[in-house]
Amino acid sequence: MYVCFMAFVMTGYNITVHQGFSADLIKVTWLSFPPTFIIAFTLEYFIVGRHGMKLVLKLHKQHHTPFQKRAITALVFVAAMATLMSLCFSILSVGISKELPLTWASNLAINALFAYPLIVFVAGPLVGFVFRKIFPEGSIVDV
Repeated sequence: MYVCFMAFVMTGYNITVHQGFSADLIKVTWLSFPPTFIIAFTLEYFIVGRHGMKLVLKLHKQHHTPFQKRAITALVFVAAMATLMSLCFSILSVGISKELPLTWASNLAINALFAYPLIVFVAGPLVGFVFRKIFPEGSIVDV
């Protein structure tokens, strides 16, 4: 659910940043969302999720509050996903060229600065609320 929410919002954000706000923003975002989601889900599932959780578990300490643990987790995942997604779309934008490093750095900066507060203060609480409505505590049973 996080990947879906973040991919949609970040797609709209990037379209707005690069093309400006327009009446067609929702339409363009909706049409751009499927390939963005596929790329984001693939990166999250096969690379970031596996390696990111190992790092998160090393960084979490007993004295951290639940909010601190969520913030650390978000930092690890945003750093990895923003880096990889910015690289993917920078390559799609300028190709493998001499402009790639600067385009990538620029995209990474604008994406990471937006994605971190988005996941900590919006996506985290919203997705957590929806998830708990769908799966109340105690309703998921290990088999």
